[in-house]
Amino acid sequence: MKAETLKAQSGLLGVSDELAKKIRQSAQISWQNLGKKITFYLPGMFNLYGLTGKYPAISVTGHHCDLNCKHCKGKLLRSMVPCASPKKLLELASKWREEGIEGVLLSGGSTLDGYVPLQRVLPAVPILKEMGFYVSAHSGFATPELAKMLKQYGVDQVLVDVVGDDWAVRNILNLPGIKVVHRALEALYSEGLNVAPHIIIGMSGKIAGEYKALKMLAKYPVSILIFVVLMPAVAMSNIVLPVPLEDALSVIIEGRQMFPDIPHSLGCARPRGIYRRTLEKWALRAGINRIALFSEEAVEEAESLGLEIKYELTCCSVMKK
Repeated sequence: MKAETLKAQSGLLGVSDELAKKIRQSAQISWQNLGKKITFYLPGMFNLYGLTGKYPAISVTGHHCDLNCKHCKGKLLRSMVPCASPKKLLELASKWREEGIEGVLLSGGSTLDGYVPLQRVLPAVPILKEMGFYVSAHSGFATPELAKMLKQYGVDQVLVDVVGDDWAVRNILNLPGIKVVHRALEALYSEGLNVAPHIIIGMSGKIAGEYKALKMLAKYPVSILIFVVLMPAVAMSNIVLPVPLEDALSVIIEGRQMFPDIPHSLGCARPRGIYRRTLEKWALRAGINRIALFSEEAVEEAESLGLEIKYELTCCSVMKK
Protein backbone atom coordinates (compact mmCIF):
# COMPACT_ATOMS: atom_id res chain seq x y z
CA MET A 1 0.00 0.00 0.00
CA LYS A 2 1.38 3.44 -0.92
CA ALA A 3 2.27 5.89 1.85
CA GLU A 4 -0.25 8.42 0.49
CA THR A 5 -3.03 5.86 0.81
CA LEU A 6 -2.05 5.00 4.37
CA LYS A 7 -2.06 8.66 5.31
CA ALA A 8 -5.43 9.28 3.72
CA GLN A 9 -7.00 6.27 5.39
CA SER A 10 -5.75 6.57 8.94
CA GLY A 11 -3.30 9.42 9.41
CA LEU A 12 -0.49 6.99 10.11
CA LEU A 13 2.24 9.34 8.90
CA GLY A 14 1.24 12.42 10.88
CA VAL A 15 -1.48 14.26 12.76
CA SER A 16 -3.43 17.44 12.13
CA ASP A 17 -2.19 20.79 13.42
CA GLU A 18 -5.14 20.96 15.82
CA LEU A 19 -4.40 17.54 17.27
CA ALA A 20 -0.68 18.32 17.48
CA LYS A 21 -1.54 21.31 19.66
CA LYS A 22 -3.66 19.12 21.95
CA ILE A 23 -0.83 16.59 22.12
CA ARG A 24 1.56 19.27 23.36
CA GLN A 25 -0.97 20.42 25.96
CA SER A 26 -1.52 16.84 27.11
CA ALA A 27 2.21 16.30 27.54
CA GLN A 28 2.53 19.50 29.54
CA ILE A 29 -0.19 18.34 31.95
CA SER A 30 1.35 14.87 32.31
CA TRP A 31 4.94 15.99 32.81
CA GLN A 32 3.91 18.74 35.22
CA ASN A 33 1.97 16.32 37.41
CA LEU A 34 3.97 13.10 37.07
CA GLY A 35 7.41 14.08 35.86
CA LYS A 36 9.04 13.82 32.45
CA LYS A 37 9.54 10.08 32.51
CA ILE A 38 8.39 6.84 30.89
CA THR A 39 8.34 3.23 32.05
CA PHE A 40 8.46 0.49 29.42
CA TYR A 41 6.87 -2.82 30.43
CA LEU A 42 7.40 -6.37 29.24
CA PRO A 43 4.46 -8.43 30.55
CA GLY A 44 3.71 -12.12 30.49
CA MET A 45 6.79 -14.17 29.69
CA PHE A 46 7.47 -12.47 26.37
CA ASN A 47 11.02 -12.12 25.04
CA LEU A 48 11.91 -8.72 23.62
CA TYR A 49 15.31 -7.12 22.90
CA GLY A 50 17.09 -9.51 25.24
CA LEU A 51 14.57 -9.05 28.06
CA THR A 52 12.11 -11.68 29.34
CA GLY A 53 8.88 -10.80 31.11
CA LYS A 54 8.37 -12.07 34.64
CA TYR A 55 4.60 -11.92 34.92
CA PRO A 56 2.87 -15.04 33.57
CA ALA A 57 -0.88 -15.23 33.00
CA ILE A 58 -2.91 -18.26 34.02
CA SER A 59 -6.33 -19.27 32.72
CA VAL A 60 -8.74 -20.75 35.24
CA THR A 61 -10.79 -22.16 32.34
CA GLY A 62 -7.93 -23.54 30.26
CA HIS A 63 -8.54 -22.76 26.59
CA HIS A 64 -12.32 -22.71 26.99
CA CYS A 65 -14.63 -19.68 27.09
CA ASP A 66 -18.41 -19.92 27.41
CA LEU A 67 -19.04 -16.36 26.22
CA ASN A 68 -17.01 -16.68 23.00
CA CYS A 69 -16.86 -12.93 22.23
CA LYS A 70 -16.59 -12.16 18.54
CA HIS A 71 -13.20 -10.42 18.76
CA CYS A 72 -11.46 -13.31 20.53
CA LYS A 73 -13.45 -16.58 20.49
CA GLY A 74 -11.12 -17.91 23.17
CA LYS A 75 -7.98 -17.60 21.06
CA LEU A 76 -6.23 -15.26 23.53
CA LEU A 77 -6.42 -17.99 26.17
CA ARG A 78 -4.00 -20.20 24.23
CA SER A 79 -0.97 -18.26 25.42
CA MET A 80 -1.97 -18.60 29.09
CA VAL A 81 -0.99 -21.39 31.47
CA PRO A 82 -4.03 -23.60 32.21
CA CYS A 83 -4.66 -23.65 35.96
CA ALA A 84 -8.02 -24.41 37.56
CA SER A 85 -7.20 -25.12 41.22
CA PRO A 86 -5.37 -23.49 44.14
CA LYS A 87 -3.12 -26.56 44.41
CA LYS A 88 -2.00 -26.30 40.78
CA LEU A 89 -1.43 -22.56 41.12
CA LEU A 90 0.78 -23.00 44.18
CA GLU A 91 2.78 -25.72 42.40
CA LEU A 92 3.39 -23.30 39.52
CA ALA A 93 4.26 -20.53 41.96
CA SER A 94 6.93 -22.64 43.66
CA LYS A 95 8.62 -23.17 40.30
CA TRP A 96 8.18 -19.55 39.26
CA ARG A 97 9.69 -18.24 42.48
CA GLU A 98 12.90 -20.10 41.65
CA GLU A 99 12.86 -18.41 38.24
CA GLY A 100 12.56 -14.90 39.69
CA ILE A 101 8.96 -14.36 38.59
CA GLU A 102 7.57 -11.16 40.13
CA GLY A 103 3.83 -11.73 39.95
CA VAL A 104 0.95 -13.45 38.23
CA LEU A 105 -2.15 -12.44 36.31
CA LEU A 106 -5.23 -14.54 37.10
CA SER A 107 -7.42 -14.69 34.02
CA GLY A 108 -9.47 -17.06 31.90
CA GLY A 109 -12.54 -17.37 29.73
CA SER A 110 -15.82 -15.73 30.71
CA THR A 111 -19.06 -17.25 31.87
CA LEU A 112 -22.24 -16.46 29.96
CA ASP A 113 -22.82 -13.70 32.54
CA GLY A 114 -19.57 -12.00 31.52
CA TYR A 115 -17.27 -12.61 34.49
CA VAL A 116 -14.20 -14.83 34.79
CA PRO A 117 -14.76 -17.61 37.41
CA LEU A 118 -11.68 -16.68 39.42
CA GLN A 119 -13.15 -18.14 42.62
CA ARG A 120 -11.63 -21.45 41.48
CA VAL A 121 -8.13 -20.28 42.46
CA LEU A 122 -8.64 -17.36 44.86
CA PRO A 123 -7.90 -19.38 48.04
CA ALA A 124 -4.27 -19.54 46.84
CA VAL A 125 -3.87 -15.76 46.73
CA PRO A 126 -2.87 -15.15 50.40
CA ILE A 127 -0.12 -17.77 50.08
CA LEU A 128 1.06 -16.29 46.77
CA LYS A 129 1.41 -12.93 48.48
CA GLU A 130 3.34 -14.49 51.37
CA MET A 131 5.69 -15.90 48.72
CA GLY A 132 6.30 -12.36 47.47
CA PHE A 133 4.15 -12.35 44.34
CA TYR A 134 2.09 -9.38 43.18
CA VAL A 135 -1.31 -10.80 42.23
CA SER A 136 -3.52 -9.13 39.65
CA ALA A 137 -6.74 -10.49 38.23
CA HIS A 138 -8.66 -9.96 35.03
CA SER A 139 -12.20 -10.21 36.38
CA GLY A 140 -14.26 -9.76 33.26
CA PHE A 141 -17.45 -7.93 34.21
CA ALA A 142 -17.43 -8.87 37.87
CA THR A 143 -20.55 -9.52 39.89
CA PRO A 144 -20.84 -8.11 43.42
CA GLU A 145 -20.19 -11.62 44.74
CA LEU A 146 -16.93 -11.99 42.79
CA ALA A 147 -15.82 -8.49 43.79
CA LYS A 148 -16.29 -9.40 47.46
CA MET A 149 -14.16 -12.51 47.02
CA LEU A 150 -11.40 -10.58 45.24
CA LYS A 151 -11.29 -8.22 48.21
CA GLN A 152 -11.56 -11.02 50.79
CA TYR A 153 -8.56 -12.92 49.40
CA GLY A 154 -6.41 -9.81 48.98
CA VAL A 155 -5.91 -9.56 45.22
CA ASP A 156 -3.53 -6.64 44.61
CA GLN A 157 -5.17 -5.27 41.48
CA VAL A 158 -8.22 -5.98 39.31
CA LEU A 159 -8.17 -5.36 35.55
CA VAL A 160 -11.51 -4.55 33.93
CA ASP A 161 -12.46 -3.53 30.39
CA VAL A 162 -14.59 -0.39 30.13
CA VAL A 163 -16.77 -0.33 27.01
CA GLY A 164 -19.14 2.61 26.57
CA ASP A 165 -20.95 1.48 23.43
CA ASP A 166 -24.11 -0.52 24.06
CA TRP A 167 -24.04 -1.94 20.52
CA ALA A 168 -20.52 -3.32 21.04
CA VAL A 169 -21.43 -4.91 24.37
CA ARG A 170 -24.41 -6.65 22.76
CA ASN A 171 -22.99 -7.55 19.37
CA ILE A 172 -19.28 -8.09 20.05
CA LEU A 173 -19.21 -9.19 23.70
CA ASN A 174 -22.48 -11.17 23.53
CA LEU A 175 -23.83 -9.54 26.71
CA PRO A 176 -27.14 -7.76 27.43
CA GLY A 177 -25.95 -4.18 27.11
CA ILE A 178 -23.87 -1.60 28.90
CA LYS A 179 -25.55 -2.27 32.24
CA VAL A 180 -23.09 -5.13 32.82
CA VAL A 181 -20.19 -2.67 32.58
CA HIS A 182 -21.84 -0.30 35.06
CA ARG A 183 -22.51 -3.23 37.39
CA ALA A 184 -18.89 -4.36 37.30
CA LEU A 185 -17.44 -0.91 37.96
CA GLU A 186 -19.80 -0.32 40.88
CA ALA A 187 -19.08 -3.75 42.36
CA LEU A 188 -15.29 -3.42 42.14
CA TYR A 189 -14.95 0.16 43.34
CA SER A 190 -17.53 -0.37 46.11
CA GLU A 191 -15.26 -3.02 47.60
CA GLY A 192 -12.34 -0.59 47.67
CA LEU A 193 -10.30 -2.70 45.28
CA ASN A 194 -7.32 -1.34 43.35
CA VAL A 195 -8.93 -1.25 39.91
CA ALA A 196 -7.07 -0.84 36.61
CA PRO A 197 -9.71 0.18 34.04
CA HIS A 198 -8.85 -0.52 30.40
CA ILE A 199 -10.45 1.77 27.80
CA ILE A 200 -10.98 -0.35 24.67
CA ILE A 201 -10.57 1.90 21.62
CA GLY A 202 -12.29 0.84 18.41
CA MET A 203 -14.32 -2.18 19.49
CA SER A 204 -17.13 -1.09 17.15
CA GLY A 205 -14.73 -0.47 14.28
CA LYS A 206 -15.04 3.25 14.96
CA ILE A 207 -15.16 5.65 17.90
CA ALA A 208 -18.58 4.90 19.37
CA GLY A 209 -18.51 4.94 23.15
CA GLU A 210 -14.92 5.56 24.18
CA TYR A 211 -15.66 9.06 25.51
CA LYS A 212 -18.68 7.69 27.34
CA ALA A 213 -16.43 5.03 28.86
CA LEU A 214 -14.20 7.77 30.26
CA LYS A 215 -17.24 9.57 31.67
CA MET A 216 -18.42 6.33 33.30
CA LEU A 217 -15.19 6.33 35.31
CA ALA A 218 -15.46 9.95 36.44
CA LYS A 219 -17.45 9.09 39.59
CA TYR A 220 -14.85 6.61 40.84
CA PRO A 221 -11.42 7.04 42.52
CA VAL A 222 -9.43 6.02 39.44
CA SER A 223 -5.72 5.60 40.25
CA ILE A 224 -4.44 4.41 36.85
CA LEU A 225 -5.86 4.34 33.33
CA ILE A 226 -4.90 1.95 30.53
CA PHE A 227 -5.70 2.44 26.85
CA VAL A 228 -5.73 -0.38 24.32
CA VAL A 229 -6.66 -0.39 20.64
CA LEU A 230 -8.73 -3.36 19.55
CA MET A 231 -6.61 -5.98 17.86
CA PRO A 232 -9.02 -8.87 17.26
CA ALA A 233 -7.61 -12.36 17.60
CA VAL A 234 -9.98 -13.54 14.87
CA ALA A 235 -11.53 -11.93 11.79
CA MET A 236 -14.67 -9.89 12.49
CA SER A 237 -17.24 -9.50 9.72
CA ASN A 238 -18.34 -5.97 8.80
CA ILE A 239 -15.77 -4.41 11.18
CA VAL A 240 -12.87 -2.46 9.62
CA LEU A 241 -9.92 -2.19 11.97
CA PRO A 242 -7.97 -0.51 13.36
CA VAL A 243 -9.60 2.87 13.94
CA PRO A 244 -7.76 5.88 12.47
CA LEU A 245 -4.71 6.83 14.45
CA GLU A 246 -5.92 10.38 15.11
CA ASP A 247 -9.15 9.01 16.58
CA ALA A 248 -7.24 6.76 18.97
CA LEU A 249 -4.95 9.60 20.01
CA SER A 250 -7.91 11.91 20.60
CA VAL A 251 -9.36 9.44 23.11
CA ILE A 252 -6.02 9.19 24.92
CA ILE A 253 -5.75 12.98 25.08
CA GLU A 254 -9.28 13.33 26.43
CA GLY A 255 -8.36 10.83 29.11
CA ARG A 256 -5.51 13.09 30.21
CA GLN A 257 -7.86 16.08 30.39
CA MET A 258 -10.30 14.14 32.57
CA PHE A 259 -7.73 12.35 34.72
CA PRO A 260 -4.73 14.72 34.76
CA ASP A 261 -2.74 13.49 37.74
CA ILE A 262 -2.70 9.68 37.51
CA PRO A 263 -0.47 7.37 35.42
CA HIS A 264 -1.76 6.57 31.93
CA SER A 265 -0.55 3.50 30.08
CA LEU A 266 -0.62 2.25 26.51
CA GLY A 267 -1.45 -1.40 27.06
CA CYS A 268 -0.17 -4.47 25.24
CA ALA A 269 -3.29 -5.04 23.12
CA ARG A 270 -2.91 -2.91 20.02
CA PRO A 271 -2.21 -3.41 16.30
CA ARG A 272 1.25 -4.37 15.12
CA GLY A 273 3.46 -2.83 12.46
CA ILE A 274 3.61 0.83 11.48
CA TYR A 275 0.36 1.65 13.29
CA ARG A 276 1.77 0.37 16.56
CA ARG A 277 5.07 2.21 16.22
CA THR A 278 3.42 5.48 15.19
CA LEU A 279 0.86 5.29 17.99
CA GLU A 280 3.67 4.78 20.50
CA LYS A 281 5.54 7.80 19.15
CA TRP A 282 2.58 10.15 19.39
CA ALA A 283 1.47 8.75 22.74
CA LEU A 284 4.94 9.54 24.10
CA ARG A 285 4.66 13.05 22.71
CA ALA A 286 1.27 13.32 24.47
CA GLY A 287 2.83 12.43 27.81
CA ILE A 288 1.88 8.77 28.20
CA ASN A 289 3.53 7.43 31.36
CA ARG A 290 3.77 3.71 30.58
CA ILE A 291 3.96 1.54 27.47
CA ALA A 292 3.71 -2.26 27.31
CA LEU A 293 5.42 -4.34 24.60
CA PHE A 294 7.35 -1.33 23.34
CA SER A 295 9.22 -0.98 20.06
CA GLU A 296 12.82 0.10 19.56
CA GLU A 297 11.43 3.21 17.88
CA ALA A 298 9.52 4.05 21.07
CA VAL A 299 12.72 3.90 23.11
CA GLU A 300 14.48 6.13 20.57
CA GLU A 301 11.57 8.60 20.68
CA ALA A 302 11.65 8.67 24.48
CA GLU A 303 15.37 9.40 24.38
CA SER A 304 14.87 12.19 21.84
CA LEU A 305 12.22 13.74 24.10
CA GLY A 306 14.64 13.69 27.02
CA LEU A 307 12.47 11.37 29.10
CA GLU A 308 13.80 9.50 32.11
CA ILE A 309 13.45 5.83 31.10
CA LYS A 310 12.76 2.80 33.29
CA TYR A 311 12.02 -0.83 32.44
CA GLU A 312 9.76 -3.28 34.29
CA LEU A 313 9.10 -6.97 33.57
CA THR A 314 5.44 -7.00 34.63
CA CYS A 315 1.99 -5.96 33.42
CA CYS A 316 1.91 -2.23 32.71
CA SER A 317 -0.83 -1.67 35.30
CA VAL A 318 1.15 -2.99 38.27
CA MET A 319 1.45 -0.38 41.01
CA LYS A 320 4.08 -1.43 43.52
CA LYS A 321 4.31 0.43 46.82
